[in-house]
Amino acid sequence: MTNYYYIIKALIVIAISYLLYVQLTDVNTVHHIHTVMETTKDSKYLLFLWLCIALMPINWWLESKKWQILMSPYVIITRWQSFKSVLAGVAAGIVTPARLGEYAGRLVLNDPDLKSQVISATLLGSLAQNLCNIIVGAGFSYYFLKSLIGVTYLNGLTFLIIVSFQVILMIYIYYNLPKVASILKKFFKLSYIDKWQSQIQSLDQYSIRLLHKVLAISAIRYLVYFMQYILILKFLGVELETKIYFQNIGSIYLIQTLIPLPAFVSVLARGELAILVWTSAGVDKVTALTATFGLWMINLIVPAILGLIIIYSTNFKKYFSKK
Repeated sequence: MTNYYYIIKALIVIAISYLLYVQLTDVNTVHHIHTVMETTKDSKYLLFLWLCIALMPINWWLESKKWQILMSPYVIITRWQSFKSVLAGVAAGIVTPARLGEYAGRLVLNDPDLKSQVISATLLGSLAQNLCNIIVGAGFSYYFLKSLIGVTYLNGLTFLIIVSFQVILMIYIYYNLPKVASILKKFFKLSYIDKWQSQIQSLDQYSIRLLHKVLAISAIRYLVYFMQYILILKFLGVELETKIYFQNIGSIYLIQTLIPLPAFVSVLARGELAILVWTSAGVDKVTALTATFGLWMINLIVPAILGLIIIYSTNFKKYFSKK
């Protein structure tokens, strides 16, 4: 079993390292990194770039705080333990569809006896973050659609009704996930819910007050992401009306939330999406792509490299030991 453990650990590290290497040496990535470096030398807006970078550790500090809160009904963990779990999750999630590897990354940094609880906490944290992306994005996407395809007032009223219904439904699901799962299982006979039953039922451990905290931190993280996007655009010399920043960034984060692709693949989709959204506002293609790749490097690649180091140095043989 010991040999299998080292083989599995080596394969995980090699796979993540290889995918990071492929992305960092991709011709498009190299081009946009070069563009950022050239812009840095001549830009009078360099402060905006430094502010954008400075928000990255704040973002992941908030996520580590959220992870502490999510695990608090089951076990008390330190901020450092929480931070390592989050970064390991980033590293593992970057190579899997919809960042599902984040579950495995966080699992190996926690007690094997808490597998169900870790999965439940990760699920709830992800739901809270996506809830913020969708609620804010759905609201601002109306203005984006109005400027892009000319939505009329009647369409806007219909849009408002649909979005309001969706938001209320999602908030209800967030605060009543175990109950919703039971209803789905009862009325639709969804057999796959049985597989997740223990994880979903363990969400009963979360109080309304705790769910409020998790959602609040997720909202603050959303604001951090929002500010980073504005800052990197300003660094690249983009000057737009405030409402255009809000409607376009909100729409981009909404659509990205709905793209179930691995992070190392979805960056390409993000690039195409950025071109569609920002060129409609008069921003040139190169700037739109550079902003997208710059944020990807800052918010995902740097934490993923740190997470890879944490995974490599972690002894998770306990997950392969027979009880």
